[in-house]
Amino acid sequence: MIYSNRIPEQGEFYPLYTATGWNESLGLSPDELEKAIRNSYRVVSVYEGEQLIGFGRVVSDGVVYATLYDVMVMPKWQHQGIGSSIIRKLVRQCEAEGIRSIHLYAPRGAESFYNNLGFYIRPYDAPGLVYEKT
Repeated sequence: MIYSNRIPEQGEFYPLYTATGWNESLGLSPDELEKAIRNSYRVVSVYEGEQLIGFGRVVSDGVVYATLYDVMVMPKWQHQGIGSSIIRKLVRQCEAEGIRSIHLYAPRGAESFYNNLGFYIRPYDAPGLVYEKT
């Protein structure tokens, strides 16, 4: 396996995004997804040979805040530590650049996985809301 900080090409990324079910609710086109990925602050791409099998990215202002998004691993390659490695690498990159507040966008039910990597659920009375289109 090769870990890279290179943004994958559309033809590499879109199959991973759809195979992991991430596009079911968003319904992004390949072009929309490519634009989103290209606007990332940092990425970690994982390859087995020529195939992209894992990915994660950071969106950040580069000083105070960073949020991890789209951490995913092809189903065939899950439960082998790849996702954990992606997160650790992204967090180290943010810490090395002095980013003070690192957040994570993740699906419900995955809390224990992320707790083991240093993330925790914000307390109910903590600030912050999420916008959901009605």
